Amino acid sequence: MSKLLFSLLLAASAAVPALAQEASAPDDDSTQAIVVQGIRDQKKEVGRFVDALTEAPIQGQLSRFDWAVCPAAVGLGDAQNAAIAERMRRVAKAAAIPLAQPRCRPNALLIATTDKRELIDQLRQKYPAYFTGVTRSEIQELKRDPSPAAAWHVEGLLDADGVEVPRDVVTGQHVIERTDAPSRIKTMSRPHFVASILVVELKALPGLTVNQIADYAAMRIFAHTDPRRLRKTEAPSILGAIDAPMNSAVPLTLTEWDLAFLKSLYTSDPNRRASSQRQEMKQIVRRDLQRQREKED
Repeated sequence: MSKLLFSLLLAASAAVPALAQEASAPDDDSTQAIVVQGIRDQKKEVGRFVDALTEAPIQGQLSRFDWAVCPAAVGLGDAQNAAIAERMRRVAKAAAIPLAQPRCRPNALLIATTDKRELIDQLRQKYPAYFTGVTRSEIQELKRDPSPAAAWHVEGLLDADGVEVPRDVVTGQHVIERTDAPSRIKTMSRPHFVASILVVELKALPGLTVNQIADYAAMRIFAHTDPRRLRKTEAPSILGAIDAPMNSAVPLTLTEWDLAFLKSLYTSDPNRRASSQRQEMKQIVRRDLQRQREKED
């Protein structure tokens, strides 16, 4: 399935620009450094920030890319598409996310379009593999959401050693052949992103730089985050950039809190329940923010 999906990603990459118009971004400098911003590290605020961005059922797990990430962008000008993809690669490298070599097959895709709902319908009709594992109600929610951006993830299942878990040809259910005994903390398997897709309407992009667009995409694509949950935290995040009112203040780039969050997701133990992994992530975020403050001093 993954090879088919990659092929469909490439095919859609070639087709989508016809659906979108050229958009301008004031800053094409993809070499700009990842700027760190933030507030004083407070233990409670770190807890609220991590909790807000890691919504999962009590016994659930947190997903991430275990396979190498290959970012791509379509729907803008060629130079901007390339700059966004390159910027996302730099974010992935800074966050210790496994990164594919250049000229790879895209599995982390930003699509800019004039109409989010129409594009989702077209993708669903022409490329149903884009929505593997996404329920009908979840797709409808993506379309109904008034936000000009919609993100979803195609997920697979790996065993505790990172080996893909096969499916039963009859039932379609995953079959775990390991004999390890799971515990309340450790698990025999973990979900992972096979691919991630972010659709953004062009009307939401004026006034944003290439770096802001790319960094927002990185936070939506590399992790299962929901910008609406930022209401639960005061920590600064690029996740508010797309839905912010015109002329309102937004971070110029990925914040130190954002980068620390991504690092914590990708360096923490994935073979844990979400509640346990969150605690490890909070420790990593606090440590990274403390190191940043020490550098500034």
